[in-house]
Amino acid sequence: MKQFDTQVTRMILTVVHSQDSEIVEKELEQEGISYVKFPSTGGFLLEKNVTFLIATDEQNTNRVVDLLSTAAKKRISYVAATMDYTPFPMVIPAETMVGGVTIFIMKVDHFEEY
Repeated sequence: MKQFDTQVTRMILTVVHSQDSEIVEKELEQEGISYVKFPSTGGFLLEKNVTFLIATDEQNTNRVVDLLSTAAKKRISYVAATMDYTPFPMVIPAETMVGGVTIFIMKVDHFEEY
């Protein structure tokens, strides 16, 4: 059983685009930050995402947030959009933003490992 080096007082739940997940994972491992990841799907375009659960203390929370925000960037993508009210169905590329990171920070009052 792994013992934490720091007192775990924060749980950070973060959702990143699947394209950014390897970068985020690499950065977390380089910093020695404990995490668990699992695949998820959601958002406007039902994109594939990866959800990370990160255990940390209060002092390192800002460092983890900075790491996540620099590792997972927003970018422009194009999706096929159909034009209504035309005599023939037309598909045009529509610009949309994908990527980035969604972060939830929760206080941890108590946890146990079995």
